Amino acid sequence: MPDGFPAQQKDNEMDRQAMPQQDTANGTVLTLRAHGFTAQLATVGATLVSLDYGGRPLVRAFDPHGARPVFSGAILAPWPNRVIDGAYHWEGQELQLPITEPERGHALHGMVADTAFEITGRRGSSAQLRTVIVPNPGYPYEVQLVIDYRLEAGGLRTIATATNLGQGTAPFAWGSHAYLVAPGKKADEWTFTLPAGKVQLTDGARLLPKEVVEVSGTELDFRTPKPIGDLFIDHAYTGLAAGADGLFSASITDTKGLGSQITWDEACPWVQIHTADRDDPALDRTGLAIEPMTCPPGGFNSGQDVIALAPGASHEASWLIGPVQPR
Repeated sequence: MPDGFPAQQKDNEMDRQAMPQQDTANGTVLTLRAHGFTAQLATVGATLVSLDYGGRPLVRAFDPHGARPVFSGAILAPWPNRVIDGAYHWEGQELQLPITEPERGHALHGMVADTAFEITGRRGSSAQLRTVIVPNPGYPYEVQLVIDYRLEAGGLRTIATATNLGQGTAPFAWGSHAYLVAPGKKADEWTFTLPAGKVQLTDGARLLPKEVVEVSGTELDFRTPKPIGDLFIDHAYTGLAAGADGLFSASITDTKGLGSQITWDEACPWVQIHTADRDDPALDRTGLAIEPMTCPPGGFNSGQDVIALAPGASHEASWLIGPVQPR
């Protein structure tokens, strides 16, 4: 077990007392507190249910006793976004995944969003969740997923580690599905910043991935902060410019400069942005999905940026959600 998590029964008992938990429709819910942050995690989907800083929400929360809306806060693996028609080719095999987005005819957001992860470590400010993807006809690979959540001074860090436990080389990709928020009721009121120079276009109602183009001169260019307004966004961006720390980031703020941001490492060269347009008024544009990904939509179909996870090999990705404060 990684450093920082208890190994002895006595320590585990102390951690259970320090970290409240409850059973819900989304499995066991754990509460973390540290550095002014409070986070709730649900074991189903290793889901981030809520994250507050000083009482101010940083992500769009939901009631874990009811149904989780539109993948909110879920870990996406072994692929994010869509496998077009659920069909892909890998190392001489033609594979067919179940169609989980029937209205568009695709396999959506991986295989573990509805899986109950086991709790393998917990403290008042951190938790570790684990599951194993078992071989199946559409994905005949055995891959262990370990998700570490840690509250740090800058926010909630997620460290996602995949390890191939099987014999064959597995296709693999990560994603996350948090909806970030800033003060105000809708994304229309927020200013968005994303230092990405390219965006993938889509075709039609099935959102089929098309060519990747430069954002320069388009309404999808957020390299300079600008209001979202009533713009509809459901696109994957790449060509990311790293900050001085070598990390990528995206943020949303209100007119006073208050908001939230997500920062991630080079393991995820793509990020899906969605303005959360829905028929339900409680969900419609009430958060901005900012989803770091290791491969683009349709990556399993094209092979672009898909990780070839060799037997015994591991892959790690990390991201941090934290507050934006006015200067």
